[in-house]
Amino acid sequence: MAQNKILYSAKLDENMQRSAYFETNKRTVKSNIMLKFVTKAMDIELQGEADFMTTLEDPIKHLKRIEQFMKKSADAEYDFLDFWEANQKFFAMKQGTTENLMHFKERFLRQAEVLQDLYGVAWFRDFAIKTKAYAAIASTDTAAQNKFKDDIFEAIFATGFLCNCDQTRTAPLCWIFRQTIAEKWIIIQRRSAQHKIC
Repeated sequence: MAQNKILYSAKLDENMQRSAYFETNKRTVKSNIMLKFVTKAMDIELQGEADFMTTLEDPIKHLKRIEQFMKKSADAEYDFLDFWEANQKFFAMKQGTTENLMHFKERFLRQAEVLQDLYGVAWFRDFAIKTKAYAAIASTDTAAQNKFKDDIFEAIFATGFLCNCDQTRTAPLCWIFRQTIAEKWIIIQRRSAQHKIC
């Protein structure tokens, strides 16, 4: 019996060591794939995935996801469809169930910047002029009007980020983020007392 316990303990240690090596090797292989074989454009696509820090740590699943992107329909190169897909991805983007808030913020910001490039700055400034918050600024305060128009993209991004993040799971950080931006925009300040922005 004692000999069996010793043998079992040795096998268990060996198995745990192999598992640790396996996990280390997976990370190494993924790093090599990203550094040696992935283009900058593909890198942006992959890091935009909610499970980049979890599921895609597995190099096999990582390669399969790359394959999915590579097989993406050529229709995606069609400007109008590209524009539609970018909007759809931005508004539907949610924080992953195991994704930390900072990774989601970076992912959400990258997609917001894609939209900004597609729409152009003028579209956001035109939208700013139509808001109630802008109307509340004194017409003689040109500096405040210009600052509001300059900051409108950030306001849209911040509002969308708070709506789409997992406020229940990441409540403390969400509150810090909300308090930081609450002073800046009336629309967020007015709703910041609620448990959730959206």
